[in-house]
Amino acid sequence: MKPIVLCYAAVACSALFACVILCSRNNVELSVRGRAPSFSARVAHIRSSPMRRVAGIPVRADFEYDMSTLPYNAAEVGLDQAIEDAARVRDTAACRVLERVRRQKQESEMAGKDVPWYRGGSKDRERYDGVMVMSPLEEQRMEIEKNRRLQDQAKAEKCWAAENDLLRSVQAQGIRVDDLDMYGLPIDVARILDDSAGALGNALAEDPGMSKLISVKLAIDPMPWWEFPEDTISVGIARQLKALTGYQKVAVIPPPGVDISYHPTDMLSVNDIDNADVLYVMNPDLSSMEKMEELMYWGSRTRTGDIVVIDGDFGYPSSPDGKAIRQFAKDNFAGGIQSLQFIMEPVRLTRNVGGEPYPLPEWLRRAGYKATGNLAITGNSGTGKSSLTNAMRGLRPRDEGAAAVGVKETTLEPTPYDITVDGKEMRLYDLPGAGTPKFPLASYIRNMGIKYFDLVIVASAGRFTENDLELMDELRRHGVPFFALRTKIDLEIRNAESDGGGDPNTIIDSIRADLENYTLLPPDKIYMVSSRRPEEFDFQRLKVDTLAELQRGLEVKLAKGLTRKLEIQGVWNSV
Repeated sequence: MKPIVLCYAAVACSALFACVILCSRNNVELSVRGRAPSFSARVAHIRSSPMRRVAGIPVRADFEYDMSTLPYNAAEVGLDQAIEDAARVRDTAACRVLERVRRQKQESEMAGKDVPWYRGGSKDRERYDGVMVMSPLEEQRMEIEKNRRLQDQAKAEKCWAAENDLLRSVQAQGIRVDDLDMYGLPIDVARILDDSAGALGNALAEDPGMSKLISVKLAIDPMPWWEFPEDTISVGIARQLKALTGYQKVAVIPPPGVDISYHPTDMLSVNDIDNADVLYVMNPDLSSMEKMEELMYWGSRTRTGDIVVIDGDFGYPSSPDGKAIRQFAKDNFAGGIQSLQFIMEPVRLTRNVGGEPYPLPEWLRRAGYKATGNLAITGNSGTGKSSLTNAMRGLRPRDEGAAAVGVKETTLEPTPYDITVDGKEMRLYDLPGAGTPKFPLASYIRNMGIKYFDLVIVASAGRFTENDLELMDELRRHGVPFFALRTKIDLEIRNAESDGGGDPNTIIDSIRADLENYTLLPPDKIYMVSSRRPEEFDFQRLKVDTLAELQRGLEVKLAKGLTRKLEIQGVWNSV
């Protein structure tokens, strides 16, 4: 029995001695209560952990760390946000610890795993040799993805070239949105009046001497610069009809209780029917036989019996009354009845490139989308989008009107901010972060209306994730210009310098080249910025390029609006 006890005692002493030696090697200092290592001990433990190198990159072979022991609540808010919080209060020591943990964690995750370029890897095989282990199938899939992106990019660039041709054509013709006709109407409205009155005059000229009823429906989408009453186009068509046809008298009957005297009506005879060349009735209710008989009586007092009805109500075509009214019109107008539709579709807000169709979100429609250039800042949550928004507007986080920033997901709905470019109001939208439980990527693209913006900035605080690249793919498919933005570049430089990574310019050039490889963007579309240091890095270039792209987006919409064609559809024996 005694030898057995002695044997157990020897084993226990050996185990205790081994623990003492292990603690001594790793410099682990127990806290006062003996429950957890002190903060200095945890830092020392990170520094002294065994390391190995993969293609020149130091990687911890056994990265294991209790996130709950890190400062600035890193376990809950994440390392990126914790580093930003530490930097905000200039806690350099905590920044270095957090940055080192983040780097070791990233490199440990990459070591020995497949890292295709579109998931944050790089096409630079020399730099990543030994880290990126890809099978031939993975290589083939990578090449297929790259070719698809290049095809989408080529389609988008072709569409942008067509838009530039349109801008040059409009400028060559001297068409301007602020050009007005002799009645003070925009030049595109004057063109609508000319085309409508011409089509109406041709219809009235057929079978002269025989009374005709022509029903006109207006389906013209208004533009933001049309600042005139709703009935301006109806009155303008009547006025232009008289000018084009040479009629001596055009009688106009406005809707009951509506005064149109504020329009230029000196060429028209308002409510004066007798001996008119044509009777022009605006928005009448003709849904009963009594109203139709009254209309016929008015027509009998004119010289020709011709009647033009603008946006009249003839009742439902399938109802008994509607059928009787239409038959009455056919029986009483010897020259026949005809329906004309003047249609001007809304300006196409998206490029005809490809991508899944989805409607313009209601919140974006209410915000007056068509009247201004629209910029969206998007990306994953916690990448500093709100800080960037404030920096773009020249504000600090605590200034009045600044976007909220913090350790949590602060942007919970699309938030618009007005900015001024060359005297024109533009709009910047701070969008919620993509890929969070509140905003999953599957519905994010549709709900945010990504394809309807004139410019999108995709921001990331580190390597672009699969969510970021999918957003870029969506933008390419719809031909939306976008920039790739690396935020918090000052922290990245500090982190690399602490590991002996070289001077800032070398670090930035390396990151930029890496981004070019997997975003497929040219260097002038990639930006390195720090919202805390807007005078440095690429921030000023970003502002200049952003404002230029917004100005171009607004000009394209104006050019499309100014060059819209009026579609005219006619149907005989119908009203």
